[in-house]
Amino acid sequence: MLNRCHQAAGVSVAGRQSGFTLLELLVVIVIIVTAAAVVAPSLGPAAQQAQLDSGAARLDALVRHARTRAVIERREVVLIPSADGRRVQLAYPDGKGQPRTPALDLGEALRLRVARTQGAEEEIGIIFNADGTADSVDILISSHAGVRRLVLEPARGTLVLGES
Repeated sequence: MLNRCHQAAGVSVAGRQSGFTLLELLVVIVIIVTAAAVVAPSLGPAAQQAQLDSGAARLDALVRHARTRAVIERREVVLIPSADGRRVQLAYPDGKGQPRTPALDLGEALRLRVARTQGAEEEIGIIFNADGTADSVDILISSHAGVRRLVLEPARGTLVLGES
């Protein structure tokens, strides 16, 4: 019946094409680009904050590993940050052997700095003793999103989130 209406109106059914016009496609693309331009800036800080949280969690895992290794092997293990603060590795302070733990790479955007408490001796890194204890230090992880301050509890050798 639809074909009869079109034939009566002089419209050929076979000649009609379905689809979108170029103008309709361009309007949709402009709307998508505009929406992306509005939303994208608000996602930047959240992604940087997540990267900072991820770096703190990875460092916490390495600190726990260093403490566990010191207790199991019954010898001191030192956690050494690189000069630029992008990597952290484990070593033995007596120089005998090297732990088989690969260095932790914090990435391009994160930096780590160890801040000693007042009165503490300046050392190459954070030393975990054979009994699981460590020096009291503040570890600062920074990025464009801000700074996370982690405090190493000396008696337990674990990290806790400090006031930033």
